[in-house]
Amino acid sequence: MSTQQTRQVVEKYFTDLEKGDLPAALSALSPDVDFELPLDRWNAVIPYLGRHTGRPAVEQAFAVRAETTTVLDYALRDVRAEGDTAVAIIYTRAAHVRTGQEFEIEDAHTLVVDDSGLITSWKVYFDPNGEIAAFNADREQRLVAAVRAGEPELVGQLLREGAVVDHRDPASGLTPLMIAAGRGDLATLRVLLNAGANVYDTDSGAGATALHKACQGGSVEVARALLDAGAFIDAVAPTTGHTPVMDAVWYKHPELARFLVERGAGLNLSTHYGFSLQQHFDYELNVNSVGKEDLLLAERYLSARKRRDEQLAANQLLMAAVTAGDTERVRRLLAQGAEVDERFPIVNGFNDAHTPLLVAARDGHTEIVRLLLDAGADVNATEPTFGAVPLHKAVYNGHAESTRIIAGRPDVDLDFQGATNGYTPLHDAIWHGYEECSLAVLEAGAALHLVGHDGKTPLDLAVEVFGEGHRVTERIRTRLG
Repeated sequence: MSTQQTRQVVEKYFTDLEKGDLPAALSALSPDVDFELPLDRWNAVIPYLGRHTGRPAVEQAFAVRAETTTVLDYALRDVRAEGDTAVAIIYTRAAHVRTGQEFEIEDAHTLVVDDSGLITSWKVYFDPNGEIAAFNADREQRLVAAVRAGEPELVGQLLREGAVVDHRDPASGLTPLMIAAGRGDLATLRVLLNAGANVYDTDSGAGATALHKACQGGSVEVARALLDAGAFIDAVAPTTGHTPVMDAVWYKHPELARFLVERGAGLNLSTHYGFSLQQHFDYELNVNSVGKEDLLLAERYLSARKRRDEQLAANQLLMAAVTAGDTERVRRLLAQGAEVDERFPIVNGFNDAHTPLLVAARDGHTEIVRLLLDAGADVNATEPTFGAVPLHKAVYNGHAESTRIIAGRPDVDLDFQGATNGYTPLHDAIWHGYEECSLAVLEAGAALHLVGHDGKTPLDLAVEVFGEGHRVTERIRTRLG
């Protein structure tokens, strides 16, 4: 095939396409033509890309394109040929059928023509970003719609195509995870969680979490999945003060309320309008004309949990002795095999989920701290309120001797950063102005480079609290070199 003949075949081919004469254009293709529009993970949203072998496959690719794309302008800009190979430059202005968004493409086509004058190979090179954007213009809207329709497979496809998993629906202020949770749609919820959906997000109307929405939807399994993914069981909606268990009662889902109390939901919290959980229940019982049996069942579950908490607290003799600062009693109980790391029940009190060591460190019972550690107490146990460890408790309250004992343990995490503010024990000691505690933690080898959520290092705090020239500040500077 001569250069001139190749050029003529290719020019006619694209001219027929420009005129919209698809049958004439297709007749220029070899029956076993190899047509390739390079496909990768980034442009997979364009459905007609890929490798198409044979004239029927090429025709099908054109059909798919016609279904998705309206061509507004199409022009052959240039053709260069040499022997049996030609390169054509094509300009296209088009709009996506569903989204209506326009895009422009100038692409390069490499074509090979055989001796019979038919195109046997056709490969296209182009920047797909404009077309991808047109296809994706409504991607997040489709994600929300797919979640509302309960279509987990489509949700997964859209996420793989790049949909933002935490996109907030502007109409409702809900994220897809909240929508799935409210619908009780476990399958869709799992797809979203697996894609990294944020269980801590709150809606823009009430400040409620996906777990609150699950309590409206009533699915125990959805609530379980959210808690297993890290959702806060006692998250408080800033508008109402409702926790998830309050909503479970409010929406008359007794089995969900039972599940939450068994997972440790707090029962002694109040709403922002002044109701305790019991008052909240009493009010709902009074104003509801239907579903009272569900409310009463939920109340029985709550009461059973309260009785269990009271019994657990009464049975925790070691914690009682630690709280009282009764060293000899602590010694006897440990010798009798008391559980050294038993946690106090969640009663919305000062000792909630604390181990005896956390309480002893906080309250400055130095000898008890020593006894508990010698008995194998977890020196790095955390409590859920502030996310603190025993060393935080000791330094925060200025207990220097307890600080030295705990900081000297070989397995202690000197640099544990609390969940509330990102402060290490050294930060806390300096923040509260406890010089001896600060020096004890420094001497134990605490790190100096860590920053709190306010961006402050221990040196920043030392200058702020103690001032330049103070021995704590100077000790830190010396270690920093």
